[in-house]
Amino acid sequence: MISYLSRSPIKIKLLIYFLPILVSSVALTGFFSYFTAVKQLEQNAYYLLSDTTEQTGFFLNDKLYTIFEQLVSIENNSAFQYILLDNGQDEGEHRYDDIIDLHKQFEEAYRNHLQVIDSIFVTFNNGRTFNIQKDFIPRHVGVNLNEWLVRYNQKDAESSYYWLNTHEDQVFTTVTKRNVVSVFKIIGNLDSEVSGLALINMKESYLLDILQNVNISPNGSLALISPDGVMYSKPLSKQYAIGDEIVNDIRNNSNHQGDLRADSKSDQHMMIHFTTLSLNGWKLAAIVPESDILAKASQIKSITLTIVAVILVVFIIMATYFASSLTNPIRYLSKQVKSFRQGNLNVNFQLKEQNEIGVLASGLENLVDSVRQLLEQVKDEQEQKRQMELLALQSQIQPHFLYNTLGSIKHMIDLGEKEKASTMVSALAHFFRIGISRGREVISLREEIEHVQSYLQIQNIRYQKDFEFEIQVEESIMHLPIMKLTLQPIVENAIYHGIKNKKGKGIIRITGKPSGDAAIIEVFDDGAGMDVEKVQEMNTSIQAQNVQEAPVTFGLRNVHRRLALQFGYGFGIWLDSEEGVYTVVTVRIPYTINEVTNRA
Repeated sequence: MISYLSRSPIKIKLLIYFLPILVSSVALTGFFSYFTAVKQLEQNAYYLLSDTTEQTGFFLNDKLYTIFEQLVSIENNSAFQYILLDNGQDEGEHRYDDIIDLHKQFEEAYRNHLQVIDSIFVTFNNGRTFNIQKDFIPRHVGVNLNEWLVRYNQKDAESSYYWLNTHEDQVFTTVTKRNVVSVFKIIGNLDSEVSGLALINMKESYLLDILQNVNISPNGSLALISPDGVMYSKPLSKQYAIGDEIVNDIRNNSNHQGDLRADSKSDQHMMIHFTTLSLNGWKLAAIVPESDILAKASQIKSITLTIVAVILVVFIIMATYFASSLTNPIRYLSKQVKSFRQGNLNVNFQLKEQNEIGVLASGLENLVDSVRQLLEQVKDEQEQKRQMELLALQSQIQPHFLYNTLGSIKHMIDLGEKEKASTMVSALAHFFRIGISRGREVISLREEIEHVQSYLQIQNIRYQKDFEFEIQVEESIMHLPIMKLTLQPIVENAIYHGIKNKKGKGIIRITGKPSGDAAIIEVFDDGAGMDVEKVQEMNTSIQAQNVQEAPVTFGLRNVHRRLALQFGYGFGIWLDSEEGVYTVVTVRIPYTINEVTNRA
C-alpha cells in the first residue's frame, strides 16, 4: 500500500485519504436500509403465498363438496334404492316410474352443474346400469363391477366414498382420450347380496381453470395432491421440477397446513406451502422458487444500489473536482509525459504557471525538441540502411535468373530451333520490360503476374511442354503493391526442384485471393515434394532473421526477406509440401486499396 501511494498522483492521494470515510458511511446506510426492506418483503411474500393457498383450497373444497352433495342426493333417491334392491321392480308402472325418476335426478344434477360435471354413471350387480353424458358419443360405457369391488375393498375404510385425481376416463370410452376427476360410492362388496357403484366424473378442465386462475409466481405452480396422483396448474419447468419424494412428503404430512423448504431436481431452492381439503383429505400445495419470492427483493436491491451509487458518484465528482483544481498543472504535465513515452512526439509542455511547475514545463519542452531531432536523424539512417539491403537482395536475384534464361535461349539456337528461340527472346524482352519497371522496386500484382507469365512461357518452351501452368488470381487484388521478382524465384524453384524431378507431365498453378487484412498468393506444383523434416528446415531457413553462411534456400529466403523489409514482419512467404505429392509456397502481402503509380 505504501509503495502504491508513493507512485500515485497527488489527486489520487487526496481522494484515497477522504473518500473511504464517505463511501463507508453511504454504503452502510444503504445496506441496513436494504436488509430491513428485504426482511419485511419476505414476510409479506410468505404471508401472501399462505393466504392465497388457503383461499384457493377453501374455494376448491367448496366446489368439490357441491359435486359430492349431488352424489349423495343420487344415492338417497328412493328410486335409486328401489332399483338397487330390485324391490317391487316388476314389469308394471312402478318399474318405469323409478327409472324416470332416477333419470330426472341425473338431468337435474347435470343441468345445474353443467360446467363441472362431465358424466354420471350408476351400475348394480342386478344388471341395472344408468348414465348420462351429453358432450360426446362414447364408444363404450361400463365397468367391471367385481374388479371395482375388489380394488376398493372397504375393510380398512371409514366410508365407502372415494376420490380419484386426474386420470383417463375408463367408464366412458371415447375416440379422443379424456381426463376426468371422479368421486364415487362403492355399495357392498363381492360377498354382499346387493352391491353397486355410483360415480360422477368432473371435468379436469374446470378444476385446472380454478388452479390456473391463481397467479402465485412467474415460475411457480399449484399442485392438487391425492393418494393416487397429482394435478399441476401448469408444468414446472425443468429447472424447478421437484422429485417424487418431495410430493410424497407433502402427501403424507399429517398437519392440516404447513410449509416445506426443498430443492428441485436442478438444486434450485423451493418454497412450498400446503393446506388440506377437509372433504377428501387432498393436499393443495403452492410450489414456488425462492428466486420468485425474492424477485422484488432484487428490485429493492437494485434501487438501493442505484441510490447509493448516485450519491457516491455525486460526492466523488465533487471531491474529484476540488482535488483536480489543486492538481491540474501537475496532472497535465504527467499526461504529456506518458503520451511522449508512448511515442507521441507532438506533445507540448506549455503552461501559464510562473512558479516551479512552469520552470519544469519549460525544461521538458526543450528536452522533447532535442529528442525529435535525434529520432529524425536515426530514422533517416535506418531508411537508408533498409534501401541498401533491398537493393543488395534484388541484385542477387536478377543475375541468377538472367544467366539461366540466356542459357536456355543458347540451347535452343544450338539445337536449331530458331522459331522457339525467337519466341523466347520476345518473351524475355517482355519479361525484362516489366522487370526493369523504370527503376521501381514495388510494382502492382498485375505486373508481377504478367512478369511470371512471360517466364513460364519461356520455360514451357525450353522443357518442351513437360509441364502445364494455370494462373487464377482474383481481379480484386490485382492492384495491390508487391516487390518485383517475388513470384519468379518461387516458380523457378517449382520447375527445377519439383517438376523436373517428377516422372510424367506436371502442373504449376498460381492462385490469389483476399483473406482478411491480407492477400494470399499460392504457387502450387505437383512435383517431387519434400518430407516433413525438409519442409521444417526450409521454413526455418526462410524465416531466420540472420543469414547463415550457406542458407538452405537462398532464393526463397531473399524473397521473404524483401517482403518483410518492405511490408513488415507479418508478411512474407511460407512453404508446405508432401513428399511425392505436391509443394505449395504461400505469399502473404497487405490487402490495401491503394494502387501502384508510375507504371512501366
